[in-house]
Amino acid sequence: MTPFLRVSAAASFLALSLAPQAPSQSTPRAPATPEFASSITVVTVPVFVTDRTSKAVAGLTAEDFKVFDDGKPMRLVGVREFDAGSPPPPDAAGSPAAHRQFLLLFDLSFSGVNGLVRAQKAGLEFVTHHLEPSDLAAVATFSANHGVRLLVGFTSDRFQLRRALRTLGVLQLDARADPLGLAFDLRDLGSSVADTIPEERGDAMSESIRAIQIRYERAQEAAYRQRVLALLDGMRQLALSLDVMAGRKQVIYFSNGFDETALEGQGGPQQMKDSDSISRGRLWEVSSENRFGDTQIRQDMKTMLQAFSSSDSLVHAVDLSGLSSRGDVRQQTSEPAVRSGQGSLSEMARLSGGRLFRNTNDPGVALAEIAEMSRHYYLLAFEPQQARGSGKFHKLKIEVRGKDREISHRSGYFERSAYAERPAMARRFEAAEIITKGIDVEEIPLRVIGLPYRAPGGSVTVPFVLEADGEAVLRGAKDGRVALEIYGYALDEKGTVEDLVALSSTLEVAATAPRLRGRGLQCHATFTLPPGKHSLRFLVRDAGGRTGARGLDITVPAFDPSEVLLFPPLVMDEPAGWIILPAPSRSLPHPVSPFHVAAEPFTPRARPSLANGRTDRVFLLAFDGGRSYDPGASFEIKPQLVDASGAAVRMGRIEVARSVSDADGFRRFVLNITPADVAAGDYTLRVRLRDPASGRISEAYQALRVE
Repeated sequence: MTPFLRVSAAASFLALSLAPQAPSQSTPRAPATPEFASSITVVTVPVFVTDRTSKAVAGLTAEDFKVFDDGKPMRLVGVREFDAGSPPPPDAAGSPAAHRQFLLLFDLSFSGVNGLVRAQKAGLEFVTHHLEPSDLAAVATFSANHGVRLLVGFTSDRFQLRRALRTLGVLQLDARADPLGLAFDLRDLGSSVADTIPEERGDAMSESIRAIQIRYERAQEAAYRQRVLALLDGMRQLALSLDVMAGRKQVIYFSNGFDETALEGQGGPQQMKDSDSISRGRLWEVSSENRFGDTQIRQDMKTMLQAFSSSDSLVHAVDLSGLSSRGDVRQQTSEPAVRSGQGSLSEMARLSGGRLFRNTNDPGVALAEIAEMSRHYYLLAFEPQQARGSGKFHKLKIEVRGKDREISHRSGYFERSAYAERPAMARRFEAAEIITKGIDVEEIPLRVIGLPYRAPGGSVTVPFVLEADGEAVLRGAKDGRVALEIYGYALDEKGTVEDLVALSSTLEVAATAPRLRGRGLQCHATFTLPPGKHSLRFLVRDAGGRTGARGLDITVPAFDPSEVLLFPPLVMDEPAGWIILPAPSRSLPHPVSPFHVAAEPFTPRARPSLANGRTDRVFLLAFDGGRSYDPGASFEIKPQLVDASGAAVRMGRIEVARSVSDADGFRRFVLNITPADVAAGDYTLRVRLRDPASGRISEAYQALRVE
């Protein structure tokens, strides 16, 4: 084996040798299994099976189920059994449908203040102590003025969920919004929050809800009807938007409900009074809506519930009317009292497949029961025989073998509609689901490089380069322009959002096409992250809905001054050949870049390649805690090219072009590599670095292709 050779500031050569493989500082994730969420190739259906005592039935297999799509029997291509309290099977862990999904919906218009505050407290308890690690949750409100408002989308971030629940959007904490709704309050992203529930008190939150409700209750009967219609339309839009997400969605609706006479007509004394008026011929005294129910409201209710059923969403209604007698502002004013709405709540729950929790004194008990009853389920997958066209509905019927078993599943599914036809909320849900569930999408091929770095001031950051295929980007051009949305999120091991990037950009095709075709597009930004393991997730989407998504798992070291660290080798390129978009993150308005040698900037290639006969520059970054300033400091380096079998390959000519010590405590090396007679294919470039002073060894590698 060729011995190590010393590399100092004056060195101009190094040696090749074989070194054992070591783990990488950053690892790209494997693509997730294709699901119906992004294609009609495979339809996945969550199925809940219970016995006569309403207990979940375990141990079923594919032979126990029959699936019919529009009346035609389908062949199952997969069945997975899930317990939300246990890790998913290894071959199903990446499935987008392998998550329970809860949406906590608070009705600010048809509820009393005391009930809402109790529901808020129960929601905080639920997301803090009852959600399983794989569960996702979202928080939304309804008001007559604003409709259904999503405060935070389906996320694993308990911190952001608690922040949304503590204010319900009534008190605006942070004007900077996360476009995908994965973070509600963007102040101090990544800071810790105690897992404690605040005590009930008459704080600004309750007073603000009271003020909103007083304004609502000053409306008369005609306005009340419009509020009901606004609620039904808002929930219908919510149901249609939820359809883009894979898996069952459970909407937990906290409300008093709206007056059921709008659905069923008047009863009791009012019905007798109306009958007397009719017998006397005084028909003008009788309201047809009150006597027979409002036809439009009944039709809108039916349409809304059909949308929930077909989108594999159900509504659990938590009746707050029993909590509204104490502390409700309308009990101390001349405003109309909260009307009985148990009938409307019952209809929503029953016809959507959910449950009604009537007159509950503790909404937390209802939430705990919902979590337990949905704990166990199956995921069925089948291939539909024939598509019928964008937006077409397929009716589903699923049977389970065995007596006294009840089965719950979605009533059908829609074929994916065109992007332009989807509601704005659906587009938001779709992008957020890709980020939250870590789904890789290749419509716009992406690659990403993330490099742990300690800035001269001591802050630990992860500068990254997100690279998009230029030809794929140009395919989204319309009217001579390409409109792009670019998102990047950094999450910790618990799924908490630590930092994010959101950028919208419009490129003029005439000015950018040569560079897009020649090199491509890069987005440069920087996350501020503490030492530890993190998941970086990125999404690029054009105006037509074509999407690229990519993830990168990365470990940030502590940068101990006593350590010597080597980071993955990067193939260098001239920035002028690329379309480069610098993007601010929530933590840093200007990207921090380690991609320079002395005063010379460069950009790394996220799709690195070498070519026989062509000399490429390869950048090595080593952290030595400031020992770089020691004139006698030196390192020993061994690079090698390794094929898929792990065997070393003779690479060709290699030389050290530069070795620079910088003020940030890092040493930078530039290698000139000219492959010769290397067979085309995929390889790994490994580099091993040893500090002779301490004997410490650090190793890093980079996958690349030889052309």
